[in-house]
Amino acid sequence: MTCSTLAGPALDILWSEQSSLAPLIMCLPQDAWVVAKDQTIDLSRVPAPTEWERLRMNASRVRRLRMNKFLSVFPPKRHLVLSCRAIQMIFERFPHATLFPNLCALDFETVFGQSKCSSRFLLLQQFMSPGLEVLKFDVPGSVPTFSVEQLLDALPAEAYGLRQLSVSAGYGTTVTVPPSFGKLSKLIKLAIHEIDVCLTRQTITNIQQARCLQTLLLTLRGTSNDAGGMPLELHSLEHLCLYGGSLPQCTHFIRQVTTRQLSYISIGYYKPASPTEITAFVESLSTPRQSGSLEQIYVRDASHDDGGVLSIPLPSEIFRPLLKFSRLSSVILIGIGNYNLDDRSLHTLHMTLDATEPTITPRAPYGTEELWPTQTALQKLHLGHSEVSEVARLPYFLAKVFPTLLDFSWYGGFDLDFGMNEALMEAREQLRLLRNLDDDDDDDDDDDDSGEEDSDDGWSWEVPS
Repeated sequence: MTCSTLAGPALDILWSEQSSLAPLIMCLPQDAWVVAKDQTIDLSRVPAPTEWERLRMNASRVRRLRMNKFLSVFPPKRHLVLSCRAIQMIFERFPHATLFPNLCALDFETVFGQSKCSSRFLLLQQFMSPGLEVLKFDVPGSVPTFSVEQLLDALPAEAYGLRQLSVSAGYGTTVTVPPSFGKLSKLIKLAIHEIDVCLTRQTITNIQQARCLQTLLLTLRGTSNDAGGMPLELHSLEHLCLYGGSLPQCTHFIRQVTTRQLSYISIGYYKPASPTEITAFVESLSTPRQSGSLEQIYVRDASHDDGGVLSIPLPSEIFRPLLKFSRLSSVILIGIGNYNLDDRSLHTLHMTLDATEPTITPRAPYGTEELWPTQTALQKLHLGHSEVSEVARLPYFLAKVFPTLLDFSWYGGFDLDFGMNEALMEAREQLRLLRNLDDDDDDDDDDDDSGEEDSDDGWSWEVPS
């Protein structure tokens, strides 16, 4: 029980976020609705005018309609959705602006689930309002292209307060960006999955009109026929995520844009990329118009997620253009090939690694241990925020791979666990013993203490655990 003074605020909180419209229909008398075997809720009779009032009051309290993404060990419960007839009857009774006056976030899956019915998709426009800030919806493959374009064109007029928009096209369908996006003056995050790269330059031109856009996520399909031209500037873009069938698709898109504020880029693709294609991608990033602000790079080749082994050799000179980045702090490369670190010009390396588990040393066919090619020029190694334990035999590997390395450092300070600091100090001492060094021999290395906070390069290679 709740006192009358707290009832209103308590109900506002309870109804503020919902993952389905089913609870609203259940506000009607129980004999007014029925649940079918397919978990669809329909009205069994037309409610009386007074019976609608409770539904209307609670709908006005809803601020966010979005799916719950919590993982469970149990099979997911079938999602209750409303029938088209029930939705239509509700909107016939109440105009959308009065039914959900406080709605600010909508995932349309909460309304009809993962329905492929085009008629249900067309009801999406009923939820548009100036107060809507976040919108996510899927486009079924059966929806005509002109219907999607019509809906997107209507957004600046009916939902001009949008800040985040996510659109996913069904199989065999692609989405284009209309010029009207420039009228969404508050849009800061745009995600379009299944966008036609055949229209790359026109697409970028239309995206460019969204002057406040900070985050752009695109899944690319098709082959671009653009001949090039002057790159188009995305003035405020800070985060760029591209997913395509191949790396050249992503490279082509990057070459079409100038992003002077870009700090993070994520790339994913499903067809193995050759060293030449990877080189072209790295070069597309390292132009003066891109490299000034970039801090993090993430690249993943998902072509061998099925367990296949990728054996593309990648010489270190492919990645040398990344040294032009003045603010780059993290580079994560997953599955793109085998790195051949035989670079005799590598003098300084800053990397973070997980060395807490026993290491299995690769074996050559004749039984001897295989190691990385030795780095005879490396003199400075910074292990960043690495975690180390004795079972990993870290000093042994460092001594073999870096024959001229006499010492290494790491980030210390109050944030570092005492036991981990001790383990790092022990690993360093073992390395010195392998080099037959005494404490008196390191006068020249006094600047490289374990507590230093600055690296010489200002960038690091993050090795994910």
